[in-house]
Amino acid sequence: MKSIARTLLPFTAILTLAACGESPEAAFAEAQRNFAAENYQEARVRLSVALRQRPEDAKVLALLADTHLRLGDAVSAEAAIARLERAGYGNTARMKAEAALLRQEPARALELVGDADDAESWKVRAEAQLALGDKEAARLAYERGMASHPNIRLAASHARFLLLEEDLAGAARVLLRMRRMAPRSFETMVLGGDLDAAQGREKEAAAAYRAAVDAFPNRLGPMLALANQYDAMGRLDEAFDLVQQAARFAPGDAEVEAMRIQFLSQKGEWETIRLALQGREADLIPGSTLAMTYGEALLHLGHAEQARAIFRRAVLHFPHNLYAQLMLGRAQLAAGDAASSWETLAPLARSTLARPDVLEPAVQAARAAGAPEAAGLQMRLAPARVRETMALIEKGEGALYTRRWREAISVYQQLLKRGPDAEVLKRLALAYDGLGEVEAAIAHADRAVALNRNNPNYLYVAGALRLSNDRDRAEAQRLLEAAAILDPGNDAIARELRKAKAPGR
Repeated sequence: MKSIARTLLPFTAILTLAACGESPEAAFAEAQRNFAAENYQEARVRLSVALRQRPEDAKVLALLADTHLRLGDAVSAEAAIARLERAGYGNTARMKAEAALLRQEPARALELVGDADDAESWKVRAEAQLALGDKEAARLAYERGMASHPNIRLAASHARFLLLEEDLAGAARVLLRMRRMAPRSFETMVLGGDLDAAQGREKEAAAAYRAAVDAFPNRLGPMLALANQYDAMGRLDEAFDLVQQAARFAPGDAEVEAMRIQFLSQKGEWETIRLALQGREADLIPGSTLAMTYGEALLHLGHAEQARAIFRRAVLHFPHNLYAQLMLGRAQLAAGDAASSWETLAPLARSTLARPDVLEPAVQAARAAGAPEAAGLQMRLAPARVRETMALIEKGEGALYTRRWREAISVYQQLLKRGPDAEVLKRLALAYDGLGEVEAAIAHADRAVALNRNNPNYLYVAGALRLSNDRDRAEAQRLLEAAAILDPGNDAIARELRKAKAPGR
């Protein structure tokens, strides 16, 4: 309660003092300065002060609506927009479109923005097209918007799109333009860190995020980005301190809490995790990171049956989540049910790409269950064999990540010689597609599907490869429909399926 009081008292004091002596004009002017400086929390406070005396002031309401939108608060933005319309303000379509995007209603956002020609509308248009899975339409919207109405927020959104597309050179060009437009803006500083991180420039990324935290101490984004960067650099204690700072600044924030729990798990502080989450079991979404971290904490603390129940729910909700399957198998083993544990772990252990953290509990379960595969799995845990396998796995993943397609093909062909493996075949399909060898890509994807017809990931890859390369659209749609049935909540599958069903492709 004390921390909540400390958070609320300054806010209350500001309102009380302002109500007594500050004019609405002064409060609005201060809000405009805060908005321009991207200090949206403080802008919202000052606007609330101004509205106490001028509840129907259209200029104040318009800035309040935009402030809520910048803070990602669709509900409050829509309430402000409704008040704005009652005050007689005419053009709220762009604001409504942004709110629709926040509500994940991209088709509605496109309808609302219409053919408006300004920077914010082009940003909405591009992001809505992205949400609908039409990357080319999004790319065109970004380029047309930046050509006619260059704007720092539009540029930041464009650069982030290019980063997601792994077009680092394109993102760097947009960032250079942003630095010319607004070198000290929040968007420019954070994007500089994001580009450094994408290029593997860890120290530079950390320095960029640190500068953004210092310049914008009230913004969570760079604080969490810096914490993630410190974590990637092995500076876990510093990362954890930052998240603790963020938790004091934004108590109850779901992203901050999830990151705090994640770092606690990396530090092995299982009892702290148990105490933090034990009263919230009913609110934890089955299969979520928080739920599974809680299950892992219980498993480490000797509560195997409780952990087994948590991971069983996770597997029921996400039957193709490999981590959930692994943890269920470990919990079953700890609970003394070796037969069930072996049944759960055997499919994971049979993969050529299985790592020691999978093989070790699988060997224990196989032995306890009397499975004849135990001896073969134990051989795969021989130190020399593990070193060789892990080196190949890391080399292959690195080659895929950096688009060294021929190297990736060489590695995965070596691994495939150890036996048929759907995951290896899928990765070969992706590498062949990267080289432009479409027929080989589809052939390997189809072999992956043949080995595991109930895995939505393999069905998705086989369908998406056909769709992106304009090969057998009917079969692409059939494969994607099968994937969507198996994994109905998967946004990537849903987007590709919408494209396959779209007329005129």
